Amino acid sequence: MACLLHQLSVFGGRRVLHQRNSLCNISRLNSSTSSKKEDLMPKNLLRDKDIATDQKEKGAIYDKRPFKFNLEANKKYAWCSCGKSKNQPFCDGTHKDFRFKITMKPVIFMVADTKEYYLCNCKQTENRPFCDGTHKRQDIQDAVKY
Repeated sequence: MACLLHQLSVFGGRRVLHQRNSLCNISRLNSSTSSKKEDLMPKNLLRDKDIATDQKEKGAIYDKRPFKFNLEANKKYAWCSCGKSKNQPFCDGTHKDFRFKITMKPVIFMVADTKEYYLCNCKQTENRPFCDGTHKRQDIQDAVKY
């Protein structure tokens, strides 16, 4: 059985969405338990040490699509959770400016493997800083117009 996979790439300075058919492991995509789904999601190695990961507040929606980055294993990164950074999806310290009255802190994270990861830009993910598909919700799609 074939399924549709989406892939973002950069073409001439623009992000372009490509679709291609591929064979999929149905048991992976249609798992009946959340633990199988969680096994597929990237993990923040610093999750237990970083309290910003579990902030109740969600940041401002920056974009309705995730950004793909090649991240290095065991290197620390700071993901912007407030949505105000000019260096999205990474933190540039904008949250420290007292004029903005931002109470959110960046999520400090590290990955186990050097490879490409999709980082959330809608800032609504439950798997901070990684995209979990939340950006597909209609309210998020409607919030950002190009």
